[in-house]
Amino acid sequence: MILFLVLFISACQQIHTVNMYEMKSFSEMKDNSLIVIIDFKDVRRIKKEFDTAKKELGIVDMADPHYKVEIGKDAFFLWISDESGTIMNLKDTHTIYTLSENAADLMNELIKK
Repeated sequence: MILFLVLFISACQQIHTVNMYEMKSFSEMKDNSLIVIIDFKDVRRIKKEFDTAKKELGIVDMADPHYKVEIGKDAFFLWISDESGTIMNLKDTHTIYTLSENAADLMNELIKK
């Protein structure tokens, strides 16, 4: 019974979608810009890449974000170019994280789909 309960709880916590919104500014999304990612492998890869992003030291002063990314209960701002990506957790807007080149490639690929 306990094993079933643990498996059930962990299954409920699994993330099934990632929502991305193109942003006009830190506080305003572009109309009709929602991108919903439901492919299990893509969702898992995004979560892994965001979880392993490299924390950057120092105080940040960022331009308006390109995207807002929602992964489960977490939300991030995303700045993306062809070669690199930067994220900021909305719960800690004083810290940025650098995405790997693979993560930047993945995000660009998903945005272009």
